[in-house]
Parts: sequence; C-alpha cells; structure tokens
Amino acid sequence: MKNLYFDYCSSTPLFPSVQEVILDTYQRVYANSSSMHLPGKEANTLVNECRERIAKILGVKQREVIFTSGATESNNLALFGVANVAKNKLSHPIHIITSSVEHSSIFESAVHLSSEGVEVTFLPVNKSGIVEVTDVQRAIKKNTVLVSIIHVNNETGAIQPVEEIGSMLKSEAPGVYFHVDGVQAFGKLDVNLANMDLYTLSGHKIGGPKGIGILMVKDHVDIAPIQYGGKQESGLRPGTVNVPGVTAITEAMIVTISKQPSSIAKLKNFQNELRHHLSDNSDIIINSPSGALCAPHILNLSYPKSTSALMLNFLGKNGIHLSSQSACSSKGNKISRVIMEMCQNKQISSSSIRISLSADHSEEDIQYLLQCILGMVKSMSENKKFPTIPV
Repeated sequence: MKNLYFDYCSSTPLFPSVQEVILDTYQRVYANSSSMHLPGKEANTLVNECRERIAKILGVKQREVIFTSGATESNNLALFGVANVAKNKLSHPIHIITSSVEHSSIFESAVHLSSEGVEVTFLPVNKSGIVEVTDVQRAIKKNTVLVSIIHVNNETGAIQPVEEIGSMLKSEAPGVYFHVDGVQAFGKLDVNLANMDLYTLSGHKIGGPKGIGILMVKDHVDIAPIQYGGKQESGLRPGTVNVPGVTAITEAMIVTISKQPSSIAKLKNFQNELRHHLSDNSDIIINSPSGALCAPHILNLSYPKSTSALMLNFLGKNGIHLSSQSACSSKGNKISRVIMEMCQNKQISSSSIRISLSADHSEEDIQYLLQCILGMVKSMSENKKFPTIPV
C-alpha cells in the first residue's frame, strides 16, 4: 500500500535548500538582531538583506515587509491593527467588509470585532464560491475603513477578483484599506500588489518552516501593534526576531518563484486529469470552480451519500492523506462553512474533502489517488466497510 500526502494546503515539507539555510543560520547567526554588539548587528544586517530580497519579489518597499509568527498573526494584525487605530480616531462606529468564506483567522477575528461594536459585513459568494465585485461596491459605507478578501480560498481553490476589487476601491473609495490573505496564492498565481494595502504570506505553505509569516503593509496604512513589549518590525511586532525563520522564508520564496512556471503547468495537468475522471461519476460533486476561476493546486469534492469523516478514514486506511476543511477549522466542525455558503446544502457541506496537490507528485500518485477515491465511492455505494484498494 502506498503512503501519499495530498494535504499541501495545510503544510508542506521543507525545500532541501531551506533546511540547509535554517541549520546554517542557527549555527552561525545566533545573536539577537536587536543587540548593539557586533554579532547582533550582523544578525540585523542579515534580516535586512532578507527583507530587501522579499521586497523585490513582491514589488514593494523594504520597510513594508513585516515578519510575523505566521499567517494567523498577520491576519489578526491586519484586522485588529487597522480597526483599533480607526476606532480611536473616529467618533462613530467603524465598518469592515469581508466575505463569508474567509479563513478562520479572518472570519473569527471579524466576528470578535463585531462583538466589540465594529459593524461587519460578511459578503455572500456565488455558486462558484466567488465574491462579486459589485457586492463589495454596494457594501461600502461612509464609515468603512477596511475590506479583507482572501486571494485563493483555502478549501475550494476559488480565485477571488482581488485585483478588480483593489482597483475599484482605489478609484471609488481611496480612504478604505484593502487587505488580502494571499497564503494559498503565492507561487500558484501571479501576484500584483499595486492595489493592495496589506497582504499576508505564510512560510510553511511554500516549502518553508512553521512559525514564520509576513504581513506586507504599505507606508500609508495607519495601523497599530496588537502586542506590546518591544519596537521590532517597525514597531508593529514586538519580540526577538526569528532570524532563522526569516532566512528560511526568504529562501522558500526564492525557490517557489523560480519553480512557479513549471509547477503551475504540472499542477494544472493533474487537476484537469482528476476533474475529468471524477466528474464522470454522477455520485461525486466537484465543489471547486472550473478553469481560470480555480487555483491549480486545490480540488474540493463531495460524495453526499457519506460524510467527510468516513471518507477520510477510508482513504487514510488506503494510504491517502488529505483534509476535509482548513486544518484551523476542521476540529469539531462536521459541516464546512465555506461549502455551505456556496450551495446551502448540508449533505454536500458535510461530505466534502479537499485534495491539495504538489508539483512533486507523480502521474502514478494521481492514478492511485483516483483509484482510491473511485473505489471508495463504489464500495460505499455497495455498503461495504473500508476494504483495502488493490494495488
């Protein structure tokens, strides 16, 4: 039996060069980058060199790259950091716009802000799981201070029209900041940050380590820290800088960008092959949008005659490891909030599984995945219990 990992949206293995960079940094550059002695200055120089490389990749200024502990902190800093400043400056309640299909680090932050008196609009999505630009446009109010929309949905792969939203905001509501959670987009799509004010990235989704992320914050954004105890990262993120993490995410971004054209081509072929064979089965529902509306590395499907948990159990027994929802949302949740927002169907929403692919997969891997999924559907339709798929 094979043992195959199809959960690259949750976390990725380290690139070999990233592992080398981490070990080298831990061994050579162990000083605190805020210290004034020579080793500290050398560590600070290394951090700034990394910041400059990342800024060039993203097409932003060096000082606009803020290192964090990961995407959850970046997203929290974006929402709470902007909201707290606006609440203190304005005498009336502020308004934030987001969508109903955001990652939990945005969705739950917005819910919490709502409990604190912030007016929050959760925009609906169409059947493809995509926010309509006109809905964003209509939701803007005089007291709107921030719009936050995910770039690529972490469950379905739906690509949100963030460039169009950003362009609309700049022309019609220039005082409203635009934050984009780009965790699942980097390396899978071309990213243009020209009309975005804040942008989130995560190290462990792109061949880097856990515990390091980035929030790109444009110079003009009025934002405050949400933690206190130091003035690191332009005063926005106190605490000792994770120098090995910084060098690692830099290397991961460099490698990811260098591989992007070939990776995208391979991922598209894999996804198209999966769609072709799975859509032939009338019992399987493909939840991910098709064509250019979907990122190449994600495919979400449902088998409404079963449940997500049963399917994951079946596939796991056959060496296929994937998820039903975001790892941050899955524990205790039997129904996918994202799929439910798209289809308003509990059976479909409670029977979804997410395949997230890597360019390191082989054609043989894809064939075995198909064999297991189609065998699972056949077995469950015949009321059989977890047989092992013959290789």
